[in-house]
Amino acid sequence: MFAPHPDDECYGAGGSILKWLEEGHEVHIIWFTDGRAGYRKARELGELEDREATRITEKELARRRVAEADAAGEFLGIKKENRHFLKFYDQELTNHINDAVEKIKDIVKDANRFVIPSAKNNHPDHQATHDIAIIVAEKLNLFNIEFYVFALYNPLEAQGENLVKIRIGNLRFKVYDALKLHKSEFYTKDMNWQSLAMRDRRRERFGLYKLKDKGKFYNF
Repeated sequence: MFAPHPDDECYGAGGSILKWLEEGHEVHIIWFTDGRAGYRKARELGELEDREATRITEKELARRRVAEADAAGEFLGIKKENRHFLKFYDQELTNHINDAVEKIKDIVKDANRFVIPSAKNNHPDHQATHDIAIIVAEKLNLFNIEFYVFALYNPLEAQGENLVKIRIGNLRFKVYDALKLHKSEFYTKDMNWQSLAMRDRRRERFGLYKLKDKGKFYNF
C-alpha cells in the first residue's frame, strides 16, 4: 500500500487491506510524507479549530501524524515490521522521487501487487507517489505486478476488466475506527464529513493495470 500521507491508507484501501489480511496476504504500508502540512490550507480558509492542540509547529504536527498512522496501521493488523515511514516533508515529495525509489526497492522487490494513487492527480504528493510506484516497478522489472489504483483527488474512470470492486461490508466500521486514530486531523472541517462518508462506504473501487498499460488510461 503506497500512502502519500498519514490517513491515505484508510481512504485509499482501508477495507480492502482488512480483506487481504483475512485472506492471508502479507500486507505492507509505505507512508511517503510526514503530514506536516495538514493544517496549512484549513488554517488559511478558517476551517481549522482554534485550540491548544492546533497551535503547534509543523514539526510537532508531523511527529503526531506519523505516530497516529503507526497506531492506525497496528489497529488494521499490519505487522510492525511491515509499517514503513519515509518521512519526506509533506507537499515536497516531488523533489525526492529518486530518493524514495531507492528507499523502497528492498521493501517492494517481492511484491505481487501495488496499491497506488491515480495518475493525472492534482495533489503533487499523490502524483509523485504514483510516479514512484511506476519507476520502482520498472527498475525491478516487475512486469507482471498488478497495480490497484485508487482515486481520491480525481475521478476513477476505469471500466470493464480494468475496474475492480471490493465489497467491504461491515469492515467499513473498523476502517472508520482506524481513521479516528488520526486524531490530529479531526480538528479540520473536511475530516469530519469525509470520515462519515468513509463509515458508509460498502465497497472500494480500483483501476487494475500492469506496466504494459502505462500511459494508455486516464488513471494510469
